[in-house]
Amino acid sequence: MTNEEIVEAVNKISEPFGLKAEILPNSMSVGVGGDNRSYTPVVNLSGPFPGWDILEKVSLEITNTLPVNRVTFEIETKKEN
Repeated sequence: MTNEEIVEAVNKISEPFGLKAEILPNSMSVGVGGDNRSYTPVVNLSGPFPGWDILEKVSLEITNTLPVNRVTFEIETKKEN
């Protein structure tokens, strides 16, 4: 699966919650699947904070269904005037 396909699939999962996906450049994550190590891109989600339960749900779905070991979150906060 290419990085573009991963981003497309992650966006289908995350966009209903106002989050947008990107692959962090020059970053890979090491994970273990069965008895083997896997090296996969790091997915970053950005957008307004949807709540911890939503972040947990989205990250679990991403890591359980796609070749991704790690999901990071860049949460936007409202600026006060």
